[in-house]
Amino acid sequence: MFIWVSMTTFLRIDLPGSLPELTIHRLLLILVLIAWIRKGGMAKLASVPLLGYFAFWAMANLVSLAGTQIDFVISLKRVLDFVLEVFAAYIITATSLKTREDVLRVLRAAWLGLLVVAVFAVIERYTGFNPVDRYIPGYAREDVQFRDILSTFQHRILLGTALAMGVPLSFLPLRSRKRVDEGGAVFWGTLSLLVAGCYFSFSRGPWLGLALAFVILAFLGSTKIRSRLAIIGVIAGLILVVRPGVLETIGGFAKDTADTDSFKGGTFQYRLELWRVAASEVSKSAWTMLFGYGPGAGSVMEIERELSYRGRYQKIESWDNHFAYALFQSGYVGLLATLVLYLKALVPMLIAARNPGNPNRELQACLFAAAFVQVWMMTNVLVFAKQLDYLFWTLVASGFVLSSRAEFSRSPSAAPMPEHESGNDVEPSLSDVDCPQCKLTALSK
Repeated sequence: MFIWVSMTTFLRIDLPGSLPELTIHRLLLILVLIAWIRKGGMAKLASVPLLGYFAFWAMANLVSLAGTQIDFVISLKRVLDFVLEVFAAYIITATSLKTREDVLRVLRAAWLGLLVVAVFAVIERYTGFNPVDRYIPGYAREDVQFRDILSTFQHRILLGTALAMGVPLSFLPLRSRKRVDEGGAVFWGTLSLLVAGCYFSFSRGPWLGLALAFVILAFLGSTKIRSRLAIIGVIAGLILVVRPGVLETIGGFAKDTADTDSFKGGTFQYRLELWRVAASEVSKSAWTMLFGYGPGAGSVMEIERELSYRGRYQKIESWDNHFAYALFQSGYVGLLATLVLYLKALVPMLIAARNPGNPNRELQACLFAAAFVQVWMMTNVLVFAKQLDYLFWTLVASGFVLSSRAEFSRSPSAAPMPEHESGNDVEPSLSDVDCPQCKLTALSK
């Protein structure tokens, strides 16, 4: 998990012809998959949450693939890229994690990976050093002129998204059986790095996503989380007073967003315009309306449209709206499958976070806040960074595992769960359960 989240996808072995490259993410996934199969993972497939919704999504895209309007090999690689990589990682995670401690270990690894990304972002901001630029042979970034802060990611917006998702994970206990208060300096130091890295992406979407994550934590989090959020608010206010340039930067971005004649205002309107472009393009035939032009169509098709907010024609070269792109490449059926899949991934975490009887309620609130950031950003950017996909579906799988553990914890025969001094729950051990039958049930689970 640490490597999946932190490592660049440019660390890879290129294969000949049209074969997909072997990134470090895929190589590690192959090793994990082999271990999972050897340990009987295939027998647990029927118990995977969201399996039916993933099947619906896969079928919609396979039908779109069958009638693709572009190169079949490109479309096939796009489908397999998600189904055989991200979906496989999700299945392995959902069937391998069994306890609250398992979940926390994986989430801590993801959080540490994001922390490494944040450290490199801060270093790059002040020194210009980027490890991918320096150590990956043959890599040449596209933004040589602008020198965006990228750290180990391919795009600054995706970098900001990842670090904004990492902030809610900072509120998770670093050690499941220790007080959350321990390591307070570590909490504030690492949180500052993540927030700073998100800020250095200089992108409005991740900033707003981070603000939404704070709002979600304020509504769903515990008193401990709310008190820390209040301190964060005070510190943020002091920073704006001491460093007025930060406020000027944020205010300037907000002002430009409202001005459609500015570059920033144009990019904001452009994200909305992509819905009109996609709807117009797929309406050209019954097939494309239902199943689109095929997976990956936007990477090879040239489209020139008159922008409604500018009154002039422009080539559509960037699909900065993940859901609009889903409509274009897989039609209304594919868009429906995508929306349903992500909605069904988020809603259970929200329900669990709002359930006062759920012993893992606080953890679920953090997971929901982090996952919501990515879904929000999918309306602002095309999510093509595998680090984000691995992170998001790990959060989703962890949420389902915590929900299943909460059901066991609330069983009438189980003893009350012990608590930390700070009020955070601890996973019960088998010795906490009195009756032999309950122990047997716990072991089976």
